[in-house]
Amino acid sequence: MEKFDPRTVLISTFIYILALIFMDGPGDILVVVIFVSLHLYIFRLDMKNLKRILKYSATLFISIVFVNYLFMGKDAFYIILSLLRVLGVILVSVSILSSMEIMDIGYAIEKLFSPLEKLGVPIHVISTILAVSLKFITLLKNEGDRIVLAQKARGVDFSLMSIREKVGNIGTLFLPVIISGIQHSINLATAMEVRGYGAEKEKTRLYESKLGKKDYIYISISTLSLLLIKITFIS
Repeated sequence: MEKFDPRTVLISTFIYILALIFMDGPGDILVVVIFVSLHLYIFRLDMKNLKRILKYSATLFISIVFVNYLFMGKDAFYIILSLLRVLGVILVSVSILSSMEIMDIGYAIEKLFSPLEKLGVPIHVISTILAVSLKFITLLKNEGDRIVLAQKARGVDFSLMSIREKVGNIGTLFLPVIISGIQHSINLATAMEVRGYGAEKEKTRLYESKLGKKDYIYISISTLSLLLIKITFIS
């Protein structure tokens, strides 16, 4: 990741998602597989996150098959194409989280949409909110896991409960997570205020990244994949 600007990862990911949407044939699938494989090779994948996301996405894959086959009457190729689209989106999305820090995502969004600042759109605020929100997802998940282990040590094991018991005891898990999230948000707000966030003066960064030659080359390569698919899509 040190070799590329965060904007390169974000732009190329968005381009590949568009390519996945437009692909509509065996040739398109081959193009996407080649270019996405190159993308995943360069930016790597956190296999732990990928396995967890695929585990939770199993129901989605099954529903795609049943809905398209039983209710919409689609053929096998259309169903396979739909599954590949969803799988591709998951892969390139995980590559962002594997190759970028959450604050880098906010930085990339802020830089890419900075021209909107001239129209009065507070892009720096929006990017900060988005980055903090993504960070809180992981934080709340870890907090939930910690609370589940703490309750299990006290004899409250959700895995041994019936569905009715789980619904009745959801408050014992949900409320502590919410309270912990509020406490973390207060601490974060205090820390940001102490560091001068919100001041009128322009912010500076310890490390400023710039788009280099390699970034423009890779963005051009990813754009080529979209152009190849777009040409076959139009024809």
